[in-house]
Amino acid sequence: MSAPAEAYRSPYTPYAGSSTPPATVAPAEGKLDLWTFFWLALVNTAIIAVSGIVTWWFVHH
Repeated sequence: MSAPAEAYRSPYTPYAGSSTPPATVAPAEGKLDLWTFFWLALVNTAIIAVSGIVTWWFVHH
């Protein structure tokens, strides 16, 4: 059994003068956010590409 993963610590302070920001995002949650962004970016690209192809088809046919 593995040890629990440490929570991600942001390199940015949440407010002026803070030296140790609180841990807010666990590594698993951060990876999930990255994969979610990846798939949403792919879907958005597909939507834009299909819209452009359909528009081109309507204009030229």
